[in-house]
Amino acid sequence: MIGTLRGRLLALFFLVSLIPSLGLTFFVTQYLARGLAALKNPETERALTQSLEVIRGGIERLASDARQHAEVMALDPATRRLLLPTRGAELERYLREEARSRGLDYVCLYRIRGDVGRIFGARLGPRITLPQPERESILDALVHGGLVSGDDAPRQVSGVAALDNDRAILTGYQLDPEISSEIVALQRNLSMYKRLGVYTWLSQRSLWIFAVLWSLVLGVVSFGLAYLVSKGIAKPIVALREGMAQASQGDLTHRVKPSGTSEVRFLAASFNRMVEEIQTSRRALLRAERLAAWREVARAVAHEIRNPLTPIQFALQRLRDEARREPPRAEVVAENTEAILREVHSLQEFATAFSAVAQLPEPKFAPCDLAGLVEDAAKLYDGSSPVEFRVEVERPVPLAWADAGQIQRVIVNLIKNATEVVGDRGVVTLRVRREAAFEGTGVHLEIEDNGPGMDAVTLERATHPGFTTKSSGSGLGLTLVQRIVEQHGGRFGLESSPGVGTRAWLTVPAAPNSIEDGA
Repeated sequence: MIGTLRGRLLALFFLVSLIPSLGLTFFVTQYLARGLAALKNPETERALTQSLEVIRGGIERLASDARQHAEVMALDPATRRLLLPTRGAELERYLREEARSRGLDYVCLYRIRGDVGRIFGARLGPRITLPQPERESILDALVHGGLVSGDDAPRQVSGVAALDNDRAILTGYQLDPEISSEIVALQRNLSMYKRLGVYTWLSQRSLWIFAVLWSLVLGVVSFGLAYLVSKGIAKPIVALREGMAQASQGDLTHRVKPSGTSEVRFLAASFNRMVEEIQTSRRALLRAERLAAWREVARAVAHEIRNPLTPIQFALQRLRDEARREPPRAEVVAENTEAILREVHSLQEFATAFSAVAQLPEPKFAPCDLAGLVEDAAKLYDGSSPVEFRVEVERPVPLAWADAGQIQRVIVNLIKNATEVVGDRGVVTLRVRREAAFEGTGVHLEIEDNGPGMDAVTLERATHPGFTTKSSGSGLGLTLVQRIVEQHGGRFGLESSPGVGTRAWLTVPAAPNSIEDGA
């Protein structure tokens, strides 16, 4: 492609547009990589992590302290004495005072059997809120001894201890809202810093990959722009080249529209004139070829007419000489008259064949039993010729869609040619079968002889009008056969080898929805 004008223009524009873009991409990538590397500071991440761990450690200590208070209050003998249902109010007052004396912010009594729920709760300070844990949280806290309410922003730290089989004590502390806000802020900052660290880590390793991908995108865009620009410049020259290619392939109707620079327009106009001159020369050559073909036909016709005129002349001369005798001999008159009639009949056959080749009548299509026509023709020749005839029909054979009269003429002509070349001890084989490989379905006929065969040159000229290898004949028989088969939309062919024989074959379409049930 680089060897063409368009290819060179495309490469030039592509490099001119891509090289500055690649340089800018390299510079920006290097700058961003250094800036991202400066954002990563391990000391900052360490300080944030330690601050968060200190706060969480304080919360854990509060949770442990609350759990200890809950367990001591649950095991206190004074509490045990108040477990009777009739002393519930006294138990609540005792728990409230005990929690206040221990510096707790709240104390709650929970039912832990059946429907878990709070029985009572006491807030022991201003702006204190009671925790509202779910059933699963209370049951889990009995196993682990405590719970923290508020998820990422903890509000209460509680300790839980079982009072008996039905109830549990929950005590705890309410955290300062600033501590909760500080925890949330530290977690958010630490998470953001970790993400920044991951981004920096990935960026340092993938930024060049991105640069490569971006360079590919720039390359595609640059190539597209270069393609459009080069196409606009080279389009007239490419059109001229395509016109030359079509002209070299035989299409002389193509013309190139002059466009582009004055030099290119001149080349296009010169090309159009050259093509017109070649087209005019070709028409003259075709006329000369047709004239030569008609001259060849005329020579063949003259030859075929001149051949029987000589024996007719001789026969008439003998009749004239015999007429001078007194009396004329009847056997001589009969012999010469028969010769004249025979040669006249030959001329009539030639005229009929030549007329048929020149203008065949339109076939009258109808379902036609090709196998039956072949069998009848073989019987006729088998009774009047020493040649051995073999008929092979592969049934079932569909009916042909053809003119029976014209197809019969084809069969007789091919059989006549075969019998004339095989001699008295020859064999002619006729085969009929269904042809599934034809367009749709067809009927295939072969006529094969074991005669001397033909060489490649003779085989190529066998269907030419006026060509014959026999001492007598018009040379129009196979031409007539080929014309009839083509009129029927079929195919005709000859295959022959010297010393082996000749096989003539034809295939014609089958009649629609028609199948012959062969025996």
